[in-house]
Amino acid sequence: GSPRGSAGVPPGRWFSAAPPALRDLRELRARTGQPVMRCREALERAGGDLRQAEAWLEAESRRRGWARAAAPGARRAREGLVGVLSEGSAAVMVEVNCETDFVARTPDFQQLVEMAARGVLGHCQGASGTKVGHLLREEELAQLRAGDGAELLSDQLALAMGRLGERLALRRAGWLRAPGGFVATYAHGWVPPGPPVAMGTYGALVACGGPGPEPPSPELQELGRRVAQHVVGMAPTALGTPEDELGGDTETRLLAQGSLLEPGVPLGRYLRERGGLQVWDFLRFQCGEEPPQEPPQEPSAPPA
Repeated sequence: GSPRGSAGVPPGRWFSAAPPALRDLRELRARTGQPVMRCREALERAGGDLRQAEAWLEAESRRRGWARAAAPGARRAREGLVGVLSEGSAAVMVEVNCETDFVARTPDFQQLVEMAARGVLGHCQGASGTKVGHLLREEELAQLRAGDGAELLSDQLALAMGRLGERLALRRAGWLRAPGGFVATYAHGWVPPGPPVAMGTYGALVACGGPGPEPPSPELQELGRRVAQHVVGMAPTALGTPEDELGGDTETRLLAQGSLLEPGVPLGRYLRERGGLQVWDFLRFQCGEEPPQEPPQEPSAPPA
C-alpha cells in the first residue's frame, strides 16, 4: 500500500517532500560526486549546512587525494581569474576558478587569488637556487601556505566556498626566475590594475635578459612587458631562436611570430634591433582553458 498520508499526492510531489537530510544528501552527492557515506559524514560534521558540508568535502578531497566522480549535473568551475605577482628577478602566476563571473568579481574571491599567488611566491623563493621554473598542479598548490603561520591554501579555499556558495578550484600555478635578468609580466582582463597582484582572464610571464651583465634599462623592461603582451595575444607554444625567419599565420614559435608592433618582422629580429633583449622562457595562462594532456617539461635554464 501507499505510505500513510500520501494518498492523492502526485508521486513527484511526495518525493520532493522527503526529509531535509535526505534531500541534502542527494544534492551534496550530485554536486560533489563523492560516495553517499562521505556525503553523510560531511553533513553530520556541518550540522546539516549544505554549503559547509560541500566545503569540507572539497578540502578533504584535496588533503586525502580522493578522486571526484563525474556526478550528473555537477557544474565545472571554468570562470575565475589569473593572478600575477613579481618580486626581484622572479614572478609567479596562478589560476583560480569559480562557477560564475559574478563570484570572480567579488573581493572575497580576489583575496583568494592573492593568497594563492603569495603562496606560490614563497614556494618559488624556497626552491633550489639552480631551478629557474616550475609548474604546480592542483594537489601541490593546495598544500602551500600564503605566509608563515598561515593556513593551507586548501583550507582557505574551503572557507571561501562556504562564504561564496560556489565550487572553487585552485587550478594551477607556475613560476619563472631569471638570474641576472628579470621576469616581465602581463595580466589582461577586466580587473582594474592594483598592487601587488595583477589579475585578469589571461596572464603571461617572460624570463628576459639584457645583452650584457648590467641591470636592464627601463626601456628593456618595457620591451619585456610588450613581449608578455604579445604572448597573451598570439598564444605561442614554443620559444624558437632569435635567428628564426618570419612564420605564417599559424606560427607557434614565439620568436618567429610577427611582432605586434611590426607584423612583417619576426619578434626575435625586432628585439635584436631594439637593444638586444633576450627571451629565455615564457609561460601563458588563459582562464578556463583545458590543460595540456602531456605533463609540461620544466623550463630550460637561461644561457650562461
